[in-house]
Amino acid sequence: MEDQVFVADDDAWVPAVDFTDKEDSPLVGTVSLPLPSFLSADDALSVVESTGRLIAWATAQKMSALARVEEAIGEESPRRKESQPVRFAGDEAHALAVSEVSTACALTEGTAARLLHDAGDLATSQWGVLEAVEAGEISEVHARIILDQARSLPAGQAEKFATMALQRTLTRHGRRRTPSELRACLRRLRERLHPESLAARKEAAQRERGVWFRAEPDGMCTLSAFLPAEVGMAIFNGLDRDARQASAQAAESGGAPAPHPASDSSTLSELRADALAYRLFGGSEQSVGGSGEFFSGSDVRETGAFRAEVVVTIPVGSVLGARIVPGGDVLGAESAEPAESGMAELEGYGPIDAATASRLAAIAPAWQRLFADFTTGQALGMGRSVYRPPKALRRYLHCRDGTCRFPGCTRRAIVCEPDHTIEWQDGGTTDASNLAMLCRKHHALKSIGVWSYRQLSPSGELEWQSPLGRNYRTEPADVGRAAYPFRQPEPPPF
Repeated sequence: MEDQVFVADDDAWVPAVDFTDKEDSPLVGTVSLPLPSFLSADDALSVVESTGRLIAWATAQKMSALARVEEAIGEESPRRKESQPVRFAGDEAHALAVSEVSTACALTEGTAARLLHDAGDLATSQWGVLEAVEAGEISEVHARIILDQARSLPAGQAEKFATMALQRTLTRHGRRRTPSELRACLRRLRERLHPESLAARKEAAQRERGVWFRAEPDGMCTLSAFLPAEVGMAIFNGLDRDARQASAQAAESGGAPAPHPASDSSTLSELRADALAYRLFGGSEQSVGGSGEFFSGSDVRETGAFRAEVVVTIPVGSVLGARIVPGGDVLGAESAEPAESGMAELEGYGPIDAATASRLAAIAPAWQRLFADFTTGQALGMGRSVYRPPKALRRYLHCRDGTCRFPGCTRRAIVCEPDHTIEWQDGGTTDASNLAMLCRKHHALKSIGVWSYRQLSPSGELEWQSPLGRNYRTEPADVGRAAYPFRQPEPPPF
């Protein structure tokens, strides 16, 4: 590859790159881009976007060529000893392709095998995804997310899923979803398209539940668990609540470096780990390492079962179509098909089966009253009477927004802060139509005035403007859904 720098005019230097890295290289051509040193911020960002387009095109060519490597090896029948039995379960062409790609590209054989697997799918059943990458409409990361979700569906559904998934790489207003946004969106789509009920799949998956230990360097380990979503979410939320409470108390007493419980995610991560040990060991001060003094020296003295709040969103038909009996049992919920009645969602996780959702609703305090609040969202508004949104209004915002409303941010709304679109001091009201949930970082960007947004409708559609004058729209999570908080029941007496 040879760089040739020349002057295009008095202001812009343009490097022209001739791709002549090897005499026998099939890569031939010239690419020119403005020299970044001479660009404005907006022009430099345009170069970033353009190079992303170039990388996507090159990725598509690479994947097409990888697929052809394996196909051609199978066609060319490489020489082998006829006296030897067939190896690799009859798929010798794949094994040969893996070895060729790994050695030529300096990759591990595991990485080469994954690339060939992806390339094979893209060149056959998922060619539409490959075309989208080649056109620069999606990145390689977006494509891999689509492939991963499609493979978990039966063969007859995978192609239909990929077609619908490509449509969901953009929001309704044309903003490209980030990989995290797309992954969450496609998980919901997958649940709706899967021919087998979610309840049946969950029952089968529960047979794989377990806890695993892996030794790590420097005297540490990784402890992981595979659990039902509602159980894992409750545990995580409980640990998170303990961590935030301990961080806040330590900050008030001057014992913690973090000035705000949500200001340092790594600190919260450490405190969650300490909270886990503190809970499991029954509150023994000697059992908590690291910054465990925040627990042993604070008022966070709870042990045993969590009283952690978890929010589940249940379509009205799913609740009314099932009869809840004393003890939390549900009659008729198992027969409700999510695709028809609407998919219930566990906040922070995603879709859950109707029976689980209804059981959670059965132990929720006063969920009927909350639903009435949500159907009259405007009544939750407080106007200029108060600055801080009351609990019911915050709960509505958590449901409406789902996550931080900054473009591409997926931080859960429950750990975000309500922001007045028109600032309170400028006459803004404490109403749903003038409030949005923002994480601490993006709240700060808006507060200092570099990013700004306006609400386009009472339902919560926002239009953001960046410091460079670029506009982005974000949409509410799903208007009209109702959230039902529940608390884990008291543990049975021994």
